[in-house]
Amino acid sequence: MTPEAPGTPGARRIAYQGEPGANSHTVCVQHYPDWEAVPCASFEDVFALVEGGDAELAMIPIDNSIAGRVSDIHHFLPASRLHIVAEHFLRIRFMLMAVPGPRSTRWRRCTATSTHSASAARSSASSG
Repeated sequence: MTPEAPGTPGARRIAYQGEPGANSHTVCVQHYPDWEAVPCASFEDVFALVEGGDAELAMIPIDNSIAGRVSDIHHFLPASRLHIVAEHFLRIRFMLMAVPGPRSTRWRRCTATSTHSASAARSSASSG
């Protein structure tokens, strides 16, 4: 069966949590380029979309090599009818953004989500 063009009725769909450009979306595009990647607001929405038949697959993170397991997934997966069918790895590269001009010696604070904080702290420490 050949996948239909994205956005057309019957197109093969893969759901992910986040917005276009999120890490899970990147993996969808890399490994399922002919499928329609469907963004969802939460992991719960991703599971519901697949269980309801509105998407064939879900691209969800299971583990973060620095911060550990993604706890929401370990809550939803056993309670669902879904199971792992493939594994994909994505190297994450964090970028610190600032307005033009400031020097790093003047920075006083950098904020991030809890998952990203462990990675960012480790990266900052290694870069001086």
